[in-house]
Amino acid sequence: MLRYLSGRYRVHLGCFADDSIDRRQEGFVRQFCNSVFFARGCTPAAKGPGPAGLFGFNRPLRPGRDAGLSIWVERIWSERRPTRVLALCAAMAPYALMRPDLPARRVLDRSDIDGNPWGGESATEQWRPAQGIWRWLRTRELRAMLLLDQHRLASWDASLLNSAPAVAKLQRLLPEVAGRIHHVPDGIDTVRFSPNDGRHPPPLPFGGRSILMAGALDGPADVDAARWFAVEVLPRIRAAAPDCRLILATRDLGIGFPPPTACPGVTLATGVRDMRPWLAHAAVVVAPFSLPNPRPVLEAMAMGRPVVATPGALGAFREQVEQDLWLAAEPADIAQAVLAALYPPLGTAVGRAARARVQAYHSWEAGLARLDAVLEGRALPCVERARPMTMG
Repeated sequence: MLRYLSGRYRVHLGCFADDSIDRRQEGFVRQFCNSVFFARGCTPAAKGPGPAGLFGFNRPLRPGRDAGLSIWVERIWSERRPTRVLALCAAMAPYALMRPDLPARRVLDRSDIDGNPWGGESATEQWRPAQGIWRWLRTRELRAMLLLDQHRLASWDASLLNSAPAVAKLQRLLPEVAGRIHHVPDGIDTVRFSPNDGRHPPPLPFGGRSILMAGALDGPADVDAARWFAVEVLPRIRAAAPDCRLILATRDLGIGFPPPTACPGVTLATGVRDMRPWLAHAAVVVAPFSLPNPRPVLEAMAMGRPVVATPGALGAFREQVEQDLWLAAEPADIAQAVLAALYPPLGTAVGRAARARVQAYHSWEAGLARLDAVLEGRALPCVERARPMTMG
């Protein structure tokens, strides 16, 4: 982002740098900025439960200010008179609003907010009984949140969210500020995640075709998805293609939930720090998740891999990418989709189309172009809605 913005603006960056990793990157960051201020010490809390949200929607709390950063920002406002101001989280919002008397286009990126209180009930809420008292409380909470959002957004020329459904819902609920709420999705580095050109040697020595589960096994939801696929889907695939193996990658064995390595045809790869070699040599990538986990799906698509996903895995990205992957929910349909993707002409063609879609709509370049349009007050292009390729 800094590299992109520095080619179009004179950038003055104020931020917090509290750990050793941040401090090692300071020299790299400075090359893209006209001036930089790194605030030390404790970063103000940007979000949390409690009085801001009765149901724990993690609404941002009112952050404190760092004295040194406040002085630096005041000097930038007075001496440089910036015309474009971008706050990348709620903790930085007070600094962007310090001089309301000076004309500037102020933009708040709200993508650091956890959850999606405007896009419908989350998976953790769906179990709750639909009783009158619960609906009344939830409606009351939503109204309070909307009033708070409308008040907060009134000070900003634009507000950004990385979820298209959340943007659409919030625009409907807050018509007074709907024109200032925009969708700027998280981007994929399509240079780093590009089709294999010989840079990545095969990570495993065995022959046959590999079916790679998207992303690393990082928690119980990933392990549950892998176990379900290994028990319910993989035997159907191996009955028609016995050379296929399911590859599960994990950074370490300390995830606390044993993966299904006892199932026939399952291989566990540990110590994986880079998924690209595994993606490069996967015949098919599967995403059998019940909860949204779109990023590893987009990374696989960026590398030109054919992907088979369950509807729940794509989250807010479903309407945008479902044309260029297989979408299936039942075990038999998923197995049929994987077998179709294993057929080289079809799988290769779908992989090429998947990469083209990520480059066009989900790359860093595409996302930053939308950010540039918001900063300049230009109209944003509409993201093309894909027609689904479903099984079953």
